[in-house]
Parts: sequence; structure tokens; C-alpha cells
Amino acid sequence: MPIRLSIAMLLGALALAAVASGCRQSREAFADSALAPAAMGLPAHEAQATAARRVAGIGAARGEALPLPADFPDDVYLPPGYRIDSLMDRGNLRVVSLRAPGRVSSLFEAARSSMDERGWKQALAMREGGDSAMLSYEKADRTTVLSFSDAGDDRGAVAVSVQLRSGAL
Repeated sequence: MPIRLSIAMLLGALALAAVASGCRQSREAFADSALAPAAMGLPAHEAQATAARRVAGIGAARGEALPLPADFPDDVYLPPGYRIDSLMDRGNLRVVSLRAPGRVSSLFEAARSSMDERGWKQALAMREGGDSAMLSYEKADRTTVLSFSDAGDDRGAVAVSVQLRSGAL
């Protein structure tokens, strides 16, 4: 198995472990919801964004960059020049997948510095030879996992996943 694939699988397993480390009731509710998925509607921020695009005369095209939700916390690191590819809200979990210009190592260091300056406590840091890295932070009742990986394109982009678990979401 190529090392890149094994590291990606390890990062995914660690991210899943971090997300699943919440209380037992949350894990059971998540497992129950996975067995019987409920009908999903647009979250408020996406409905507002769609309405704003419609008013501005912009169509919602597949692959269009999404706006950051208005209620996204301002103390969570987001790289400069990012473009949001997808958003997911699931109970008290929000996942933002984005792309940003730069290199994994520089974004990893910038995220570490930014999160430390904003009062977050580092719980985990993992780096793999420049192709991928992961940071996990805690602050009050919130947990954030930042994953970085080479996007594999010729544009020098880094794929970044920001997972935020909070009692306030």
C-alpha cells in the first residue's frame, strides 16, 4: 500500500476517533442516525447564501465556492486565500472542507501559531513528511481538528478539513 494512502487512512482514523470521542449518548445517537437517516434540509446559512446568490443573479453551480457560515467562530484558524468546497452540519459537529494556496508545512505552522494565540490548548499534533499533517485543539466545551494534505493538483493547493465539535452548534 503506498505510504500516502496509508497516511491518509491513518489521518481519517484519527479524525474519526477525535470526533467519536464525545459522550456515549452522542456516539449512540450518531450510530442510530446512521442506521435510519432523516430527511435533510438546507441549513439556515446555506438557504441564506442561496437566496443571496439568486438576488445577485448568480446561479448555484456545482463546484461553486461556498460562503463561510455567519456563525462560524472567529477564533478557529482558516488559512488566507481559502475556498470552501463543502460544509456539513450534523448536530454539534461542523465540518468545513476547503482548499488554500501554500504548502502543508507552512499552513500547519500558521495554524499552530494562530490557535495557540487564540487560547486553544493543543491536544494532538501529527506530521507526515510534508504531504499531510493534523492538529487537534480543545477550548472550553469545543474541540477542533485541523487536517492538511497535499491536494495533488498542479496549482500548489492544500486540502484543509476543519472539524469543530461544540455544545453551542
